[in-house]
Amino acid sequence: MKMGLWPKAKAGKYAACFTLLFIILMILKFFTYSISLPTPVIADVGVLGFLFGTISTIKNKDRSPLTLLSVTVGLLVILWVAGEIIFPY
Repeated sequence: MKMGLWPKAKAGKYAACFTLLFIILMILKFFTYSISLPTPVIADVGVLGFLFGTISTIKNKDRSPLTLLSVTVGLLVILWVAGEIIFPY
């Protein structure tokens, strides 16, 4: 069975796009300071990728690597936000 990198379902494609956008924005945020978006807005993009990835995985049984990456990255973002709320500095 041949599995492609890009998801087949529409929700999976949205999840992959949101996750790739999140990764690109975070790289730009960390390595250059010219991006004007605050980090919580960028984190929201990662959470959107998580939501669409979860929907695509459960509803459409989409198991493409980019969809699974969306779920993993989104879960890390959610854990990061929860850690910031539980243990503020």
